[in-house]
Amino acid sequence: MNTYRMKNHKALLFFFFSMLISAQAQQDLKVGLILSGGGAKGIAHVGVLKEIERAGVRIDYIGGTSMGAIVGGLYACGYTASQLKEMLATTNLTDVINDKFDRDVMSFDAKEDASRYAITLPIVKGRIQFPLSLSKGQHVYDMFVQLMHEQRNTQDFSKLPIPFYCVATDINTGEKTVLDKGYLPLAVNASSALPTLFSPVQVEDRMLIDGGIVDNYPIDEMLSKGMDVIIGVDVQTNISSTDETSTLSGVLSRIASFQTQKQMASKKAKTQIYIRPELDAFNILSFDNQKEIMSQGVLAGKKARPQLLALAKNQQPRGKEQKEIPPSFQLDRLLVGTTPNYKANYLQGKLRLKSKNIYSFRKLKEGMSNLAATQNFDAFRYTLKTENGKEVLKMTPPETKHTTLFRGSLHYDKLVGALALVNLTKKHAFLKNDEFSLDIMLGAYFQYALSYFIDKGEFWSVGLSAKQHQFDTTAPVSLNTDQLAINKPTNTRVLVQKNTWYVQTLFREEVVLGVGLAHEHNVFKTNIFDTQTDRFLYADNADYYSALGYLKVDTRDDKFYPKKGGFFDGDINYYFSENSSREDINFTPFLIAKANMGATLPLNSKYTLMFSTSGGFTVGDATSSAFDYAFGGYGNAPVLNYQTFIGLPQQHVVGDSFVKAETTVDYELTPNHHLKMMLNAGIVSDDIFKTGQWKSGIDYYSAGMAYGLETFAGPLELTAAYSPQFGRLLFHVNIGWQF
Repeated sequence: MNTYRMKNHKALLFFFFSMLISAQAQQDLKVGLILSGGGAKGIAHVGVLKEIERAGVRIDYIGGTSMGAIVGGLYACGYTASQLKEMLATTNLTDVINDKFDRDVMSFDAKEDASRYAITLPIVKGRIQFPLSLSKGQHVYDMFVQLMHEQRNTQDFSKLPIPFYCVATDINTGEKTVLDKGYLPLAVNASSALPTLFSPVQVEDRMLIDGGIVDNYPIDEMLSKGMDVIIGVDVQTNISSTDETSTLSGVLSRIASFQTQKQMASKKAKTQIYIRPELDAFNILSFDNQKEIMSQGVLAGKKARPQLLALAKNQQPRGKEQKEIPPSFQLDRLLVGTTPNYKANYLQGKLRLKSKNIYSFRKLKEGMSNLAATQNFDAFRYTLKTENGKEVLKMTPPETKHTTLFRGSLHYDKLVGALALVNLTKKHAFLKNDEFSLDIMLGAYFQYALSYFIDKGEFWSVGLSAKQHQFDTTAPVSLNTDQLAINKPTNTRVLVQKNTWYVQTLFREEVVLGVGLAHEHNVFKTNIFDTQTDRFLYADNADYYSALGYLKVDTRDDKFYPKKGGFFDGDINYYFSENSSREDINFTPFLIAKANMGATLPLNSKYTLMFSTSGGFTVGDATSSAFDYAFGGYGNAPVLNYQTFIGLPQQHVVGDSFVKAETTVDYELTPNHHLKMMLNAGIVSDDIFKTGQWKSGIDYYSAGMAYGLETFAGPLELTAAYSPQFGRLLFHVNIGWQF
């Protein structure tokens, strides 16, 4: 068809549409709006709605699928297009969809796990499986509950400010389910539960997923609503596009569109005003392109403006009041059901909500995040509505079926070299509230970390741990035998085994206090050969027994690249017994104490100032240099009493006491890319607190610059640093989470 014929065709359609309007001019035309699914492309619906409002068209009924259900449901609640645009602009949709939990809602163990394992996969019937979905959709649901709160008691969706319905797919039967009654947030959540992206949603006795599987343009239901004119906004993937097959999201989008696209010819014929934004450059996960997508919606709406204006002239205007997003809610009753392994008081403790109070929705989200972050539950849904004149929050979260997990990570630093970490975690191994975990670290030497923990929440919990570290070092060691007296850097193979029994209690998720008993087996085998005994000398080869106590506080929003918060990590170890094969050792009890604390100060959106200070000392004779503090290296996980210090080689200098200060300025070049400027200063020697040496001046200082990249496997950092005490530029490389 040439350009002339196309123009005549469009003019003819507009003529017949105008004749339809004229024929019905004596009546107030009722207008139905259909919003298709399309993932991120559905953001264009907001742009079209802005133009519909500008033209003065009154919408009398809305039907939607998936993203169309989300936009349509919110519009039906009374929000304006401008408000929807503002919501999108102020919400990080990627974080919401991915269920990214703020670090402050995680338990201490969960925080450590999040900074330890790159991947977590369920084990089902002895086989590692990939999860059914990328997200459980908890944050999405929490958002719906808040935004739709004013309509919480509207069980019949035809009674909303604008009547509404949406469609979902029954995962068990494959049949279309029309949702026009019930709890609105739950209905919209079910309609938009895209397979592989979100978990299925249970609505009464049905398990539902995205309605786009069976009907991505639900116009047939609208035909029975008595509407005179139907406006349809189509943001579906064009199945003729070959570009869409190059990405996973594109393939998913095409799969979801196959059935409905075949029906679009007849559906389009039933639509009086058909609007299709140009969105082929985007896919269903293009949430970072919301401005561009919305502008395409606006442009498509402007193209339909003559039809919209003609329609508006034959309607009675209806003002649309701007609804405020509710900031808080009244909670009269909290009804939390008991699950097989977790009692109601455990769930209530995580929620931190009590009846007969007013709470912000932020507080509600934090409570739900506390529960979700435990990973003890699958995606759970709740209702917040009025029952018998009381505002009631009702929920019974379903326990996760995946109680056995495989986890893994990779790491490299100068001290331990390259390591691959594999982990097996089993929840409810012996008791309802326990967890067994085994780390195997594969590298130059065999290493492991085993733990068993019985979680009592805010009460005293009980734990057992067993760890083994093994590596080579050139740290200065002290040897004092009848034949030799040596105190110098020496090639040494280190084997450290530590077994601990402890009890601890939590004060919220940020503070943990614990005490325990420990057994340590330390082997420091040097490369110094003693011809008198015909064997290599050991700097240490003994078993030690100790009592310990610790206090940890962590309010940082990220362990490696924080923008706010602080931390404190302090412990005391009293060594009361020793067992050694060396007859020349005269053991006496000794005490080792150390602490590390720091804070983060955001300077602006790009710059962050971090500073920390640490110190430690020994009371009594520690018997072995294995317990000395050592300066040097960067990026390795804490081992023994080794302290990182940029610009110095690993364990460059040792002593039985130390003080250290660090200052770092972090500049975020672009998201996930960091440039850090660092200063270190410290003193390490023997008895610095007894002699007052710690007041006399700095023995070691250094400056450095690092490039850091945040990856799913942890940080990747390259650091160049210089210390005058070492005398030359030194590079540190760190890859992956520390473990």
